[in-house]
Amino acid sequence: MTQFGIQMYTLRNFMKTPEDFDNTLRRVAEMGYTNVQITRPAFTSAPEMAKQLEGYGLKADSAYCHVYEIPYKLDAVVEEAKLLGTDVVRTNSMHNPQMRADFEIFADWMNKCGKLLHDRGLKFMYHFHSFEFMKLGDDRGIDILLNNTDPELVYFQPDVFWLTAAGHEPSRALEMFRGRAIYMHCKDYVIVRKKGEVLEETSRASAPVGTGNLHWKEIIEAAKNVGIYNFVVEDDMGILDPFDSAKQSIDNMKKLGF
Repeated sequence: MTQFGIQMYTLRNFMKTPEDFDNTLRRVAEMGYTNVQITRPAFTSAPEMAKQLEGYGLKADSAYCHVYEIPYKLDAVVEEAKLLGTDVVRTNSMHNPQMRADFEIFADWMNKCGKLLHDRGLKFMYHFHSFEFMKLGDDRGIDILLNNTDPELVYFQPDVFWLTAAGHEPSRALEMFRGRAIYMHCKDYVIVRKKGEVLEETSRASAPVGTGNLHWKEIIEAAKNVGIYNFVVEDDMGILDPFDSAKQSIDNMKKLGF
């Protein structure tokens, strides 16, 4: 069943106090979102946040743990996932890879984390950006991560913006994640011309789904075809008001037939 969600990092500047956090959750629910991808703020506990989400009819699609801390915080993240009613644990990115060996070592770490979580009934999910596509001989970093991790233990969360930034057409690039992805980050890709900028320095920015350069109908078809069912809005580098962007994205996603 297709799910719409929002990565709450999009609205990070409006969640710095308990009052703002509560107001932001309310506004997200009013827009029509039912799922959130959220990192628990320091000022609240997992039980408190779970109750707050339930009060607004929202569900956390995952629990979060720093990728290098999973073995040391395993019991805590397992408990948080249970409280939030999810079987997915997502992470941040690997740190500053430079060589092939960095990706190979990290792939081993991903397998270790994935096994620890798998044994506790949870899925390990890694969110990549564009740096994982650096060329390293005949391979790219992402190839090393995919080829050296166990499909039963390690999932990936593609982001169509970063696939585009890495030089790929997302609707074709998603094929490499067949059977390895169930969630996807959705934001559009726009070209921004800044005053005084030379042609070679044209900037890019994220934007609401359906308002930029990406081919969404093809992307949706490809994503569903490879096993993705949870489509998560994340306009983290956008130029619009984040709430306006979030509303435009969910409205356009429904029109596009996600």
